[in-house]
Amino acid sequence: MTTTGSLIPARPLAAQAHALHAAAVFLEHGGTAGLSVTVDASAFITVHVPDQLGDAAARAVLVTALATAASGDTVRSIALGCTARYRITGHGQLAGHPLIITTPPADTP
Repeated sequence: MTTTGSLIPARPLAAQAHALHAAAVFLEHGGTAGLSVTVDASAFITVHVPDQLGDAAARAVLVTALATAASGDTVRSIALGCTARYRITGHGQLAGHPLIITTPPADTP
């Protein structure tokens, strides 16, 4: 899903604003409250799915759905130690900007 045109502005601050706008439109369309979004200086979008949005399985479903909607096809589940918590990461693109959707890191024992 692209939220806006795929042209990326040449200026760094404009590219950040473009990426943030694309992320805002995308997340508004998804309708999930409570997500955290950051855009770095290279206009790389990171969406954090916090623990408050459910257990590991619920967050995995959300990350998978968001990554799939963002035209990403790579979703990884990485178990850390023997804990019941997992870090789920999905990759995609929004309006030409790289996107990662992730849960908080698992606590190590």
